[in-house]
Amino acid sequence: MKEAVLASLRDTLMSLYGYVPDGLILSPPKEESHGDYSTNVAFLLSKELKKDPKDISRQIVERLPKEGFFAEAVNGFVNFRLGEGLIKGELVKLIKEGRGYFFKPSERPMFLQLEFVSANPTGPLHVGHGRGAVVGDVLSRVFERFGHSVVREYYINDAGNQIQMLGLSVFYRYCQLFGEEREDIKKVFEEEGYRGGYVLRLAKDFKVFYGKRLLEMPKEESIDLCKEYAHRRLLEDIKETLEALGVSFDTWFSERSLYGRGLVEEVIGLLQERDLVYEEGGALWFKSTAFGDDKDRVLRKSDYSYTYFASDIAYHWEKYKRGFEKVINLWGADHHGYERRLMGALKALGVPEDWLRVEFVQMVRLLSGGQEVRMSKRTGEFVTLQELLEEVGTDAVRFMFLTRHGDTPLDFDIDLVKKNTSENPVFYVQYAHARIRGVIREVRERYGLDADKEDLTPYAEALSAGDLGLLKKCLRLKDVYEGVLQSLSPHLIPYSLLDLAKDFHHYYNHHRVMVDDRSLMLSRLALFKGVEITLKTAFDLLGIKAPERM
Repeated sequence: MKEAVLASLRDTLMSLYGYVPDGLILSPPKEESHGDYSTNVAFLLSKELKKDPKDISRQIVERLPKEGFFAEAVNGFVNFRLGEGLIKGELVKLIKEGRGYFFKPSERPMFLQLEFVSANPTGPLHVGHGRGAVVGDVLSRVFERFGHSVVREYYINDAGNQIQMLGLSVFYRYCQLFGEEREDIKKVFEEEGYRGGYVLRLAKDFKVFYGKRLLEMPKEESIDLCKEYAHRRLLEDIKETLEALGVSFDTWFSERSLYGRGLVEEVIGLLQERDLVYEEGGALWFKSTAFGDDKDRVLRKSDYSYTYFASDIAYHWEKYKRGFEKVINLWGADHHGYERRLMGALKALGVPEDWLRVEFVQMVRLLSGGQEVRMSKRTGEFVTLQELLEEVGTDAVRFMFLTRHGDTPLDFDIDLVKKNTSENPVFYVQYAHARIRGVIREVRERYGLDADKEDLTPYAEALSAGDLGLLKKCLRLKDVYEGVLQSLSPHLIPYSLLDLAKDFHHYYNHHRVMVDDRSLMLSRLALFKGVEITLKTAFDLLGIKAPERM
């Protein structure tokens, strides 16, 4: 519907003025009483035409065709109200086309990559990682529904100091199990080591597998053994948690492979050819300030070890060589500012500036009883994502993680999502679907009419004006999905679902479906079928269930 109105508006602007101004948008007005869509195009044109926006808006309205919608000029804005015939016709399309109604395949499908989560395999996933996982997964689903080819990728940071510290930490705890303090590594452990209970559990595994043999081996070999086992075991735990969350990846990319294939040296060589690196203080620096950064950045330290920045450049250069037309990274909020130096390095390598897009995902604060929950009751440490999933269920976690824009901190009320009341947003939207299925079952039992098989489209015409408000909330999801695609803001889906559920529950409480007037009953069943398809489509994108009963 939005596309049809926008196309008509563009044709009118071309016929009147010979061009369409940049920045032309069509969006729902803040007040529903002002119509279904509104545009400020008259204000965009007023400077060029040297006319009052009110006069321009009236001129546009007079020239617009009156097919399917009505337009009016209000204080310089052009407001559009969809006609009943157009709305009912869209319901017919929705019922016939099903979930495909909401997605117009892209005219130019892209081969793109989404990289998300990418948490270091040095411990369990926390709830912040889970939020990024859900955002990335839902974005991937939306892109795919529009016909794009998406590769979901997890970058495994399995090289560098953090993995080394994991191995040292496990070995230190292993030694303690035999009553040995190992003063030669104690100081390093206390300053940089990992102290979580999971480290001790990994150390106990080594005690079972190896007995005292690690104590008899050279320290470096023992730490390496601990490092290899620990990071692989933790990576398996991460995969299991993500599977429980309903998130899967096409590729698990190892940071180590960048060094094994010589890609870090290759990319530094390319930067050297462009005279964009220099040596100072025994270190090798990238001229990051030449690309808008506040200071130059180290690629190779004076001890000849490479920085994470160097491997990140190599990783993204490798992505570019894989042929992705677009790459989207979802990073934690602690990476704010880091993208500038990475973008600069990619620009130096000749990568188009719009090739990489970075979105940030903020942390999650857990609440229970009105108080912040910092520690797990089970372990006395931070609450893991796995524990949250076990506490409230996958549907609640996925839905609630998307209730606010990713770059906004999120409060997750554990008590709230356990309630089977309208206060619980997840229950509220799923209950709408369960109610519809209940009506369909009852109609089948009472009248022998199967709304899942019956062609209800002929009865769309019998819908009353009072039914159209609910129907428009369904049809508007088509615009919402386009908006998610453009803005990378999947929170728009739960926001719209809650609005739809509110209108549906109100309608359900004030309008009976099973009435003596068969035509009226079938028209309302057609409306309910449209709502059901809309809910199922959204639930599929969000990765939550569409319950038959609640």
